[in-house]
Amino acid sequence: MLVCHCRVVSERAVDAAISAGARDPRSVVRATHAGTGCGGCLASLRARIEQALAPAADDAGSPAAALAG
Repeated sequence: MLVCHCRVVSERAVDAAISAGARDPRSVVRATHAGTGCGGCLASLRARIEQALAPAADDAGSPAAALAG
């Protein structure tokens, strides 16, 4: 799926930039050129970075764990 339509940047490319060390929107923009057109995707880039860098959720609090117990 495309994250940036102006520069045709996919989720995969953004994820690869994050895996390679991009930790903020500016770094992802430098690596992928996403966000350099209209800028409409910058909020999506920020959200994708936050999601990728968020600590793993504790499985014990998940709904699936509650059903299993």
